[in-house]
Amino acid sequence: MFTTFFVFYIFFTYKIDKIHQVSLIKSPYLLLALLITVLIIYFMVMIMLITKYIFEPISEMRKAAEQIKTGNLNYPIQYTEGNEIGEFCKEFDKMRVRLKDTILEQHELEKRRKRLIASITHDLRTPLTSIKGYVEALQDGIVKDKETYDKYLATINEKADLLNHLIDDLSVYTKQELGEFALNIERIHSGRLLNNYFNHKQYDFKYANIELILKKPFISTYINVDPYRMTQILDNLLSNAKKYARTQIVVSTKVIQYHLRISVQDDGEGIPEDFIQNLFDPFFMVNKKKDQKEKGGSGLGLAIVKQLTEAHDGEIIVESVLDQGTTFTIEIPIDR
Repeated sequence: MFTTFFVFYIFFTYKIDKIHQVSLIKSPYLLLALLITVLIIYFMVMIMLITKYIFEPISEMRKAAEQIKTGNLNYPIQYTEGNEIGEFCKEFDKMRVRLKDTILEQHELEKRRKRLIASITHDLRTPLTSIKGYVEALQDGIVKDKETYDKYLATINEKADLLNHLIDDLSVYTKQELGEFALNIERIHSGRLLNNYFNHKQYDFKYANIELILKKPFISTYINVDPYRMTQILDNLLSNAKKYARTQIVVSTKVIQYHLRISVQDDGEGIPEDFIQNLFDPFFMVNKKKDQKEKGGSGLGLAIVKQLTEAHDGEIIVESVLDQGTTFTIEIPIDR
């Protein structure tokens, strides 16, 4: 504003126009005044540019840093000019977003751990209480006949297996979260592995109301797996099927495109289609209150099955029909 008035003052005072251009050139004072005016305009423009392209974005970053310091990570930097300062602001804002995502992940991890502790505490207490009750009944001599005695022992064994599954699930889940999980891969004969496992499991169904049907002979080939983790996959699949089956569980094998397929099918109520995509999420249950009360389990079993199967370069597939049942199939590459 001052510069504008100054320029007008010079022109009106000295009556400078197109006719008197020669006088302007001959007058050193007018030249000096014009030079000063140009310099003032130049520096004002420079100050405006510096303010716009340097001081304003720096001020905005300072405000953003203050917001981050107070815990507000939802304060974006609006400066997005295509210059060095603009690139710096973009990187600063990316850092803010990454920090926000990291904190959200930490909060979610903490919530998962709390839910895990709550679920495992509840699920450990239930079978322990049951085991204690059956042991006390046997110790007090309440059971007189051998059939009831064997049935009590089978129930105790079943509850002990459930405890073992819960502890294994907790161990795998925790190691996965900490990034400390590793497999001990061996070249295993699939037929022997499956026969040994399911022949032992048939005893667990001796006094159950559910029939375990094994479609033998199992496929005999070689697979590269961790035997203990493979057993854990089968444990979780069989345990899950046993919770929901009405009368039977069918286990079968086949080979498709150089992959061994192991299927565990139950004749339960089936799973609504909308829930299938979330089945393998940690702590997910189709009917959480009912499942925890009537079926037991922490909601980690299927999530761990998926993790372990994929760790073996395999895949898990689920097919379900309402009122007919559900089939879980794992595919493991064959060692050719």
